[in-house]
Amino acid sequence: MSTSDKVKSIVKKEAEQALYISKDAANSGSYMFPIQGIYHFLRYPSLQRPLWRKVLPTILLSVVVIVTMFFVTYIPQAAVLTLVDGPIAFINAAMLVLSESSTLILLISKWWWLDDATVEVFDAVLVQQNQTALVAAGREIKPAASSDPLGKLGKRLKKPFGDGLMKSLIRYIVLLPLNFIPVIGTMVFFVLNARNVGPAQHARYFQLKGFSNTERADFVKKNQGGYVGFGLACVLLNLVPIINIVFAFTHTVGAALWAVKLEQIEANRGKKVE
Repeated sequence: MSTSDKVKSIVKKEAEQALYISKDAANSGSYMFPIQGIYHFLRYPSLQRPLWRKVLPTILLSVVVIVTMFFVTYIPQAAVLTLVDGPIAFINAAMLVLSESSTLILLISKWWWLDDATVEVFDAVLVQQNQTALVAAGREIKPAASSDPLGKLGKRLKKPFGDGLMKSLIRYIVLLPLNFIPVIGTMVFFVLNARNVGPAQHARYFQLKGFSNTERADFVKKNQGGYVGFGLACVLLNLVPIINIVFAFTHTVGAALWAVKLEQIEANRGKKVE
């Protein structure tokens, strides 16, 4: 089999898998948690404090990255996509550049200054939702009488996973050729990236649960449709320029709310067994 045939075979397999897991994602309902995250984040202003501490550098980074990406990459990508997508190539190219920009912005900002802030928000939501015991596995809890969940958070005991950002970038680059498939290529590209984005939003949850790499992989596989649905909602919301910095926090809130639901399901299952 030639290299060209191997590439076509891999792309076809990925496309078929994307269509299959899309149906599973639609049935899961998990795509609603990023929306719930927006509402919950706006409803509780105390959760917004970590955002305001980081908003200025991230907005400046967003403007620089988006302007640069459109200036440098939009025309070349639109020209190439015209060969396969015809008149809708300019729309697909714009979505692709926004997706690329969003990925770069989130990778850079998370690497330098957002990670601690989003983890703080994730833990605060868990504390707010009576999951203090779970948070205590990875952070000191202060005996504060205040109703402010952020005020109850002490020193972080566990560091984040170090290789997640690089893996996300590599996978993103590997999947880019899918955009050259006429019409459905861009959709498949978003779905398969969502398969990676969803579990990444629960990295802190897996850490607090004490999952090994194998346990994490098994859990993600078991809930694959849910993670794709959640991830796809995040990917699409991240296409909105500048505001995606806010979504970095609302996605975190949504992921924490989903973690709470998973914990409740597990607790109820344990009661039924008893």
